[in-house]
Amino acid sequence: MRDFGFTYAVRQPAADYGPRSATERRYGITDAEDATAYGYGLGKRDPALQKPPARPVLHADAETVLFGKGRSSIKGRKVPEGGCMTQADRSLGAAAPAGTDPGLPQQLSFRAFDLSRADSRVRGAIRAWSACMAESGHDYADPLAPLADPGLTGSTSRRTIATATADIRCKQRTNLVGVWFTVESAYQKRLVDQHSEELGAVRAANTARLRTAATLTRDG
Repeated sequence: MRDFGFTYAVRQPAADYGPRSATERRYGITDAEDATAYGYGLGKRDPALQKPPARPVLHADAETVLFGKGRSSIKGRKVPEGGCMTQADRSLGAAAPAGTDPGLPQQLSFRAFDLSRADSRVRGAIRAWSACMAESGHDYADPLAPLADPGLTGSTSRRTIATATADIRCKQRTNLVGVWFTVESAYQKRLVDQHSEELGAVRAANTARLRTAATLTRDG
């Protein structure tokens, strides 16, 4: 963008919102204090409460350079195919090994989750959790179901808090999280072993991209 004479400031969003980790709610809610205070919500960490970073105001020529849509040249310079956004990706990936699938780790993560969810040991723990919930008058067949219940989301009503605290209590009584975590970890390890070569290539590609990014940042 600077080469074309445009200023484009990248603003990072706030990092103190959303779940504390990518797996915090992998098996539903697990934090007793949060359940008591927010039910199924995130309190001050709710992304809906966060003000998104202001987008840079760009005029038409700058947008053409950024996204590569519109005229083929701006200010006498040829706009790269796909604009600066795509050019940045090409630059970052130039030193990465060819043929790698950057989405493979995420795909394997989803696969391990699906396999574990269908596993008889996890299914048994889920049934035990569901029966425990029913004792308190909460009819849910799956620990992820309350998170999708429109009657609970975005609410801290008495019903919501009662459901959330029962949810935590039943998870503790049935050791649902411990069982599910153990079973899913086993599937993850099996998938990692089966795809070790491809995952090694992804790691090498990520390392190359980071190295290139550091060089570009330093040179820029």
